[in-house]
Parts: sequence; structure tokens; C-alpha cells
Amino acid sequence: MPRFLTLFLLISLALRCPAEEMGAQLFQTVCAACHGPKGEGKDDLKTPSIANLPEWYVLRQLTNFHEGRRGENGQVDPQGALMAAIAKTLKPEQMTAVANHVQSLALVVPKERTLEGAQVQAGQELFYERCMECHRYNASGEQLFGSPPLVGRQGWYLLAQLKKFKSLHRGNAKGDDKGAKMVMMTTLFIEDEQVMKNLVGYILTLNPEPVKP
Repeated sequence: MPRFLTLFLLISLALRCPAEEMGAQLFQTVCAACHGPKGEGKDDLKTPSIANLPEWYVLRQLTNFHEGRRGENGQVDPQGALMAAIAKTLKPEQMTAVANHVQSLALVVPKERTLEGAQVQAGQELFYERCMECHRYNASGEQLFGSPPLVGRQGWYLLAQLKKFKSLHRGNAKGDDKGAKMVMMTTLFIEDEQVMKNLVGYILTLNPEPVKP
């Protein structure tokens, strides 16, 4: 059976469940294969950790994928294109249910909390000057500004998103006002990849210590 037909059937079945159960079921049948059963992400698939992202942010991104503001160019963003294809099969109530379930997942601290070649002190200075106002001093995010938490995300993912914003492969679509803010920030204040690495290297230090088993 074709993959997307299988997904469609699973999504149709999940729609009949109560909202909380629907979100958990949809996550395990549609999201976990790429993002992991705990939302921890998979480095080999280049899928980010999404565990514990706030409902409002997950819903906004799913809507962006659904409505063509993200993932339209499969050549430069194959992972985004796959997300867009999946999001387009979801109904609004399903996106809300999944977003609520993602928020309920425990934060997963990245395995790698350093980035090779990063100058952390320089990254800290840039973060304080340009990022802290929206993402807060501890990178925990702020709904008022539409700024997501940055802790809990892998360094390679944060670096990739900065590159996409700067190259106009994310945040440049009509209607993506929050993304446009990041396009402006990367255009004006991030000169090159080294500066991106510095910034990401500092953000990684803000992650809490992993919970010991």
C-alpha cells in the first residue's frame, strides 16, 4: 500500500478518537517514525527534536506547512517538503491534537551540547544583543513574540534553520510574519556561517543537564 494512503487511513481512524487520545495516536502513527517515539528527533534522518515545544508554536508550524508557507521547495528543504505533504493531510482539529500532545512530551536534551568550531563567548554576546529580547535570557521562548524555545533542539538543526532564514528558504513566504522577523535578523546581524556557529554553540550551553536514569 502506498505510504501516503496508509497515512491517510491511519489519520482517518484517529479522527474518531477523543482529542487527547487522537493526539497521542496520531503522533505514534504519523510522527514517531521520523521524530522518534519521545519526540527526540533522529540525527540520521535530519529530523529535529520536537518534544515539549509549546502547542501554539507547533500548531503555527503545522499550519505553515499545510498552507504552503514552509516546505514548498523540496530541492533545498527535503525534510520540510515531507512535512508539508503530511501536514496537508491533517484536519485543523488533528493538528491541534498533535500540537497538544507534542507539548506534553518531556524535554529531550541534545546528546551533543557543543558545536565544533564555535566561539561560545562571541555567540553569547550576539545572543544578548539580538536574540534574548524575543527568545528570553535562557532561550525558553516567549509566546507574546511568537518566539519558540531553542533549548532541546539539536545544534545541527538550529544551524540549518539559521541558514534557511538567511538564504530566504524559510520565513520569506507571504503571511509568515514571525519567520520574516528571523529573515531580517539573519540578514542584518549574521554575516557568515562562523557567526551562526558561535550563536548556536552558545544556545547549546543553555540546555539543562540530562536527567540521569
